[in-house]
Amino acid sequence: MALTVVALVVMWRLYRQAESDARWRTWALALVSGGALGNLIDRVRSGRGVVDFLDVGVGAWRWPTFNIADIAVSSGAIILAVVLWNE
Repeated sequence: MALTVVALVVMWRLYRQAESDARWRTWALALVSGGALGNLIDRVRSGRGVVDFLDVGVGAWRWPTFNIADIAVSSGAIILAVVLWNE
């Protein structure tokens, strides 16, 4: 949980440093921050940790799945990496 809070602080600082017309950077930071915050809320609310949106499997065999927050973090991180690379 502490790492999530640190990541949110870093995202906030990156947002504050962004130019006002940096749309892609702002969207990427919003996706990463929103996903991280969603996962943090899941960790605080549930003793089981982050709850997956989809549960796929047969019997005791489970397949790792993503929830909406994970998709937001992953998509935002990819966009942010591309944006920062191009800067």
